[in-house]
Amino acid sequence: MDRRGDRLLVLAGALAGLALAVLVTLLQDDVYRADASIALVRQGQPPGSDPELAQAAAAAAELLHSRAVAESAAANLRLHESGEDLLDRTELSTEPESSLVRVAFEAPSPEEARRTVQELTEVATVLYNDRFGPGTVASIWEAPRADGDRVSPRPARNLALGALVGALLAKLLVLWRGRPLSPVRVPAPAVPVAAPAAPVPAEESVAEPQPAPAGPFVEPRLGEWTLHDVELLLAEQGPAFPDRVAELGVYVDSFRDVAGPGGTLPGGVEGIVEDVFRDLIARARTTSAA
Repeated sequence: MDRRGDRLLVLAGALAGLALAVLVTLLQDDVYRADASIALVRQGQPPGSDPELAQAAAAAAELLHSRAVAESAAANLRLHESGEDLLDRTELSTEPESSLVRVAFEAPSPEEARRTVQELTEVATVLYNDRFGPGTVASIWEAPRADGDRVSPRPARNLALGALVGALLAKLLVLWRGRPLSPVRVPAPAVPVAAPAAPVPAEESVAEPQPAPAGPFVEPRLGEWTLHDVELLLAEQGPAFPDRVAELGVYVDSFRDVAGPGGTLPGGVEGIVEDVFRDLIARARTTSAA
């Protein structure tokens, strides 16, 4: 298949990926997230960096992520789901050397997420103080707050990933179809025959080496990334990540097939660049700052 046919195949793969991403996005339920935090403090003392309280917070997170808390919250809110179902959508986490326990919950609407995480934190603090107070007291530190942006689905991200995955799969298909076939061995004839004239070897097509991109790399603003910027970023910062150079090179090859006039990259692909090449971008920023 010629070069033009290869590009059409990659484009078809990107379009197929886009179509699949649209379908997945339409089938996904809306999910919103709300969070709050609980602080553990010693009676009569302000919260601070207390190693023992940090250990207590980690243990409290395990205790608070239990059916006792979830079932009480579900009953108080009159939800038509079990405590186990509530726990599946609840996340509790702690940070090293911190007495804070962060509580997060996901629901189909921001208001439901906020009300549920509020009930969970209130039930959790009451149960904790009843069982372990008054030496150490749990109280709501950050009031419940719902994020107005959806956690899922994210159409822009889904479409960008779908197009990129489709283009990558099509690119792999092109490479696979272009592999040389293994030579077939023909058995020697039983009757001697005149040796045929030696064939004239065909001239092998030698790929012209790609010129090294001219630098130095200057991070463009979002919406202004070009293929040249990505190539230059990989050329300058790639040697610092030798185990990822081959992987990132595959991404760059796929970007060549979807780049517009002048090497401009679509907005969705820019999001992929910011995510996949974030370590190289961070190193470039540090290098330029130095």
